[in-house]
Amino acid sequence: MKRLTDYPAGTTVRVADIDGGQRARARMLAMGMTPGCPVEVLSGGPTGCRVRVRGSEVVLCCGLAAKILAVENDSAEGPRCKCCRNSQAKAS
Repeated sequence: MKRLTDYPAGTTVRVADIDGGQRARARMLAMGMTPGCPVEVLSGGPTGCRVRVRGSEVVLCCGLAAKILAVENDSAEGPRCKCCRNSQAKAS
């Protein structure tokens, strides 16, 4: 498991957990970043991270993006999204 900010652009990962308080967790869940959900990293850097999740592009500040713990999409680790039929689901 690594922080979302540790993955390079073009990588598709799955949300494994949210390492934050109740407000940060609620905000991520409201954006559709639920455990097991595939997320495509579109760009990253010191000021934030742009991702595609559930067909929408979202820009996260570096602090919020660092609270999202993720695993490679093809990894056996972490939860799987119950709404995605294919375990190799894309973020869109």
